[in-house]
This record gives sequence, C-alpha cells and structure tokens, in this order.
Amino acid sequence: MTRAILLIDMDAFYASVEQARRPELAGLPVIVGGSAESRGVVSTASYEARACGVRTAMPTAQAQRLCPRGIFLRVDMKAYVAVSKQLLEIFGRFTDLVEPVSIDEAFLDVTGSRRLFGAPEEIAHQIQERVRDELGLSCSIGIGPTRLLAKVAAELNKPAGLATLRHDDVHGSLRELPVRKLFGIGPVTEERLRSLGLTTIGRLQDVPVELLASAFPTGSAALKELAFGGGDSLVRAGHAPPKTMGHEVTFAEDINDPELLRATLLDLADRAAGDLRRKGYACRTLALKLRDERFHTFGGQRTLPDATSSTKLIYETAAALLGDLHASGCRLRLLGLTLSGLTAEAHQLELDDSWREAACDEAVDRVRAKYGAGALRRAGADLAPYRRRSDPPRANEQRSQT
Repeated sequence: MTRAILLIDMDAFYASVEQARRPELAGLPVIVGGSAESRGVVSTASYEARACGVRTAMPTAQAQRLCPRGIFLRVDMKAYVAVSKQLLEIFGRFTDLVEPVSIDEAFLDVTGSRRLFGAPEEIAHQIQERVRDELGLSCSIGIGPTRLLAKVAAELNKPAGLATLRHDDVHGSLRELPVRKLFGIGPVTEERLRSLGLTTIGRLQDVPVELLASAFPTGSAALKELAFGGGDSLVRAGHAPPKTMGHEVTFAEDINDPELLRATLLDLADRAAGDLRRKGYACRTLALKLRDERFHTFGGQRTLPDATSSTKLIYETAAALLGDLHASGCRLRLLGLTLSGLTAEAHQLELDDSWREAACDEAVDRVRAKYGAGALRRAGADLAPYRRRSDPPRANEQRSQT
C-alpha cells in the first residue's frame, strides 16, 4: 500500500489566531511582530497585509510604511501555543502518527486511516472543516507518498488549499517547479544552482552528478534525492528532536563597540548553552548571524572536534569567529548565535580543567532552575547593551529552536 502523508500548514498562523479571537479584526490587515520603536521585525502578516507587500522578517517600520492602516500587534506566544495544542488534538482524531515540526506545521501519516475516514483527500477535507468550524482558522494541506512531496504540495494552493503530489508527478508536474520549492533549498543554494543554469526541479533531476558535485562536493547526493521526491523517512508520533537551538537580538541602536558585542555574544552563548543542557543535548557546530546598518546579513560557522554543551567553549569559539567576521568594524543592528549538529550526549574536550567547567555549568543551571533565569549572570554578560541591572529585558530578542 502506498504511504499517504499529509503536511498541514496553518495559514498566517499568528495573525489568523488574532483574527479568530477578535472578530472585529476579520478582513483587516493584521501584522504580528516586534514594535518599530525597538526595531522589531514582522513575525506573521495576514493575507490582507501581504496584499500591501508586508512579508515575514520585514522590519516593522517598513511594514508600517507599506501598510499604514495595518493593525500592529505584539506576539502572544502563550495564546498561539494553546491553539497549537488544540490543533494537535484535532489531528489526533484521524491518526496517532502526528509529528509536529513547528508551532504551525505537522506531518500526519494517514496510511492506516483510510478504512475509517476514506481516501487521503477526504481526510484532508475533514481536517480543514474541523479546524475551521472549531477554531475559526484555515490551513493548507499537501498530500504525498513522502514527506518532501507532501511539503511541496502544501505550498501549491495557499491559503486554505489542498494539493496532492504522487510518485508519477516526480517525472511530471514536479519538474516544472522552481528549485526553491524544494524544502531544504534556501536562497544561497538556489543562487548557486542558478549559476549552473539549474532553475527548475527538472533541470536538477537531469544534470550529471559530476557537474553537480563540482559545485556541491558534499551535498550533490542530497540535492539529487530532493529532486526525485526525497527519502522514505517515517512520520514519528510526538515532537521531532530539534535541529538547532539559538538566540538573536536586534539592538536599539547600531553598535560596533567590540566590548559590547562580546558581552552580547557571551549572554547569547550562556542562554543557548543552557538550553542545550536543560534539554539533554550537546552541539558540534555553531553559527553567527550578523546584520549591519545597511541591512546586509552575513555570517559564518565553526565545527568543534567534539560535541559540547560548555558555555565557556561555545563562547570562546563564537568570539573567535566574531573577530574574523567583524574585522571591518562595521556597525551592527543584529547579532545571533545558532547551535546545530545536536547530539543527545555531551563529550567534553579532554582538557585538564574540563571537569571544572562542567561543574560550574551544572551549578549555574541548578541555581537558575530554583530561583529563575535572572538569578545568575556570567561576568561580562551584564554589559550587553540590551541588559538592565534591575531586571532581565530582552530588547527585540528572538529565540530559535527548529
């Protein structure tokens, strides 16, 4: 029996939740995100706001210029998490194989649900009806025999759409789509493919592996697999393990003071490493994201010889990388740290005093668990320009976990 996988993608989720709980906002351009005064960015925009040109990750100040009549709201994560839990309950009525991949997306394997609920398309229609009738929200659903095909299909008819991609479509309609439609191909990879003339999925399917390997020495096989519909990975019940953890902050004013940047980085490393230890992970790779005053975003990454959750090691590695990336001394508006290559066990580097660092981290974690995250701070992190000594503000800070 061919596997039937659904990818349910909620439409403009944060904004839609706000419109559902405030009927007077229905049909209005709703924009959810940080404030313009704190140089915030758009988290989600309703489709009415998108018609004005507002997009996710756009500076809120720019969104205000594009959509002066927009309704600007701050993020209410508690409300969105509560709705996400209600969505999972609805999905669970149709299958016990529900794998959330974010607060507004989930994979469902409905292969074994056909006898009770009908064909996959019928199941998808029923889910859309339940979500609309019970929560007042809309969702787009993609159906496919693999996770990748379901994901691509979900993007074809947004919002409130339904689409199916089958194995036969891999050599048919899928070939006509641009390569950016493949989950996992971002702007940088798309541009490199474009330089090779590989603008569509069909061209990526047809290109000789040797040519692809010349531009992607370590990723050519993975790109070929994506072009042909992706691997046969299973949908697993429960939340998928995170792929990354991290934090980023947008400064109230552009800065280039090395001491303030290092203090900010120490604070970000302290909290990111704490997240790792609290969830039982260690990381192999760290990446920095920098955005300058001209809104140019750049960065880099470093891979450690062994997985670690040590705040000291993560910070020192990140600080060295920051020194290389910020050699020009340009003024920065944003600094972010992301940890990846996560593993369930930490393997500390074999240094003579490594046990001291582990003991220090453990002691800090215990105090914070008992008295709160602001009970202890690393020496130097208090100099971060968005910190106040009386309380622990976040400026326009974002936390990432995927």
